[in-house]
Amino acid sequence: MISLQQHARRILPHSSKARRLFCSNTNRTIWASNQTLQSRIESALNEKAKISTVLEQWRQQGNTLNPSLVRGIFEKLRDSKRYPQALEVSQWMTERKICTLVPEDYTARFDLVESVLGLEEAEKFLERVPENLRGEPMYTALLKSYAKSGKKTLDRAEAAFEKMRELGLLLKPSPYSSMTSLYGSVGNRVKIDEILREMKDNDVKLDSHTVSNVLRAYAAESDVASMEKFLVGWEEEETETLQLHTVLDMAKAYLRVGSKREAREMLLRAEVLNEPASYVELMRLYGEAGKCSEDVYRIWNLYKKTGEQKSEGFLALIRSLCLLDDTKGAAEMYYKEYVSSGLEFDVRIPTTLVSAFRKKGMVREADNLTNKTLRNKELADKEITPLLKEWGKPSELRDLIKNLKDSNQFSKALEASSWLCDQKVISLFPEDYADRLDLTEKVFGLKEADEFFEKGIPEKMKGFSVYSTLLNSYTRSYQNFDKAEAIFEKMGELGFLTKLSPFKSMISLYSVLWKRVEIDNLLRKMKEKNIEPDSATMNCVLRAKAYASAVDLMDEHKSQWVDDGELKLEVETMEAMAAAYEKAGSILKAVEMTTSTQEVYRLRDTIEKMGNEEYVSVIRSLLKLGDVKGAEEMYGEWAQSKGGEEFDARIPGLLIARYCEVEGDETKARQMLNSSRRKVDETEFELFMKDMGWTLLFIPAVMLCTTFPPLIFILMLGLPEFCPSQFILVV
Repeated sequence: MISLQQHARRILPHSSKARRLFCSNTNRTIWASNQTLQSRIESALNEKAKISTVLEQWRQQGNTLNPSLVRGIFEKLRDSKRYPQALEVSQWMTERKICTLVPEDYTARFDLVESVLGLEEAEKFLERVPENLRGEPMYTALLKSYAKSGKKTLDRAEAAFEKMRELGLLLKPSPYSSMTSLYGSVGNRVKIDEILREMKDNDVKLDSHTVSNVLRAYAAESDVASMEKFLVGWEEEETETLQLHTVLDMAKAYLRVGSKREAREMLLRAEVLNEPASYVELMRLYGEAGKCSEDVYRIWNLYKKTGEQKSEGFLALIRSLCLLDDTKGAAEMYYKEYVSSGLEFDVRIPTTLVSAFRKKGMVREADNLTNKTLRNKELADKEITPLLKEWGKPSELRDLIKNLKDSNQFSKALEASSWLCDQKVISLFPEDYADRLDLTEKVFGLKEADEFFEKGIPEKMKGFSVYSTLLNSYTRSYQNFDKAEAIFEKMGELGFLTKLSPFKSMISLYSVLWKRVEIDNLLRKMKEKNIEPDSATMNCVLRAKAYASAVDLMDEHKSQWVDDGELKLEVETMEAMAAAYEKAGSILKAVEMTTSTQEVYRLRDTIEKMGNEEYVSVIRSLLKLGDVKGAEEMYGEWAQSKGGEEFDARIPGLLIARYCEVEGDETKARQMLNSSRRKVDETEFELFMKDMGWTLLFIPAVMLCTTFPPLIFILMLGLPEFCPSQFILVV
């Protein structure tokens, strides 16, 4: 004993947790005369030795262990959540018959067995308890255990509840609370209503737990009418406050049915409870309630005061601000607070902000943040898969994949896409596999993509998006011409040729291969299916006609699409068409279609004789390409070498229109008018005025976007002399 006491004295100064176990006011009188036993128990707890051994040794040494002392030890161990040690003491107390057991002892023992050994062992223990000692507390404890286990123990819970009904033990709200919890977990609304009627018939008052269970069950079904009716009836009789999780569930129910005002009222009610555990959820739900960002900032400020900021808090904050269209505020919170928070990097947070940037059209900001995120040192030396395992909603992961693709981070995007497709618990769509197929081809090549299509994609997932993606992969290389045609034919058999995408891919391929007949066949099929070509498809068709030197067909399509304003020609298309026109000898059309001033001058040099029509085409093209100086030089050349050519008002008119409409240069416009007068006599000038009619018709449109002086100069064309009085008259 001396040795044990010395050992205890060495340990106890370093065992504050164990010492606190027996230092409360409870049982202080008992322990005052049993300091040595207390020291031994505390030593055993620190050394993880058996408490029953200490008690047995104490008893064998002739010391008295009265029932109050042992029960005090048991209660202290249980209250301090040392459940295995408390169960050990309870078993030893029963085996040694230290005291006469009462129903409460068996109930406490049942709870410990269930906590330490599980429900099955607790049920076995219950079978060994005499019938006369299985009172209301025991069955109530059993029902609580069943309620915690959920759906799998529903049948046993119903049997126990029926047993209590037979024994007349349903006199308190606790058993009803357990059953409403169980029925709520399995979504059995009918049974919950039956429980409420039985409580009313038995005159059992509702407790807060049962009320919460009922309200949460109604909320789960989004039955806000029943929810409101039940709540009003209870609050008229009680002044108790609803539990936090109940209020939040009710707010979610209101959000699901679109009642945002009522949802906000519930959130304000939850906010009044002032429970820090609710702050993250409140920020998230205020974002969905969608009124103003001030609510989110208010909760954020409360959250910061807790000093326990975590990634989930920042995620809720930034996501909600983005939902409330406060992208600027979200960005400020990210760069000023999250980046400097010192928290472990959570890729979901910048991804949320990137998605918001893209939705707002802030492409540069989105790309910068994506690139910066992927250069983060915490991601540089490891895969992103471990981070994906803690991802929230699948939609968030799909946003990440899209952002990575848009920023050309194909390897990272493929890693995320592969992880998404390999998860069995997530509902996948053909589009998910289409993304992975596209990324596989971009990262590893078409051979790997082929293999993934054949072996990695379930047949039921091979929808339009998957076949369309595979076709795009084939059509990007003319070497896979046969495979592309085979896939296109397969899509026709499956009924997938109802959208533009597959036709667009094949026309793009055929245009590279100069297969004009095949393109015409596809256009005919598109017309039959009422599928309109888009700008890219139109450009491909025009290029194909140009490559095949089918100038007449090219002109026909150009008249149909370009001249009607349906299409803006691409540079590549214009160059191909210019080359086709030159090859066909239509030099002036080539001049007007070319995209470089150098080509204009080259083509001009190939013209044997420059007449009015040639000068019009060359000057018009130079002006279109922004070469005003070159156009002026061409005008000077025309003016010097007009010879017997009839005066053409279009030529100076092109420059005058340019000066008035674009340059805003009044002086040059005046000079051009005067120059024109000097070159024609009175008859020619009248003809000039007549020919200039088209220019005058154009002026009203110019007048809307330019100042009066250029307009007045054009009007002065009809005046033989210019003077202030005439200027005033015209105005």
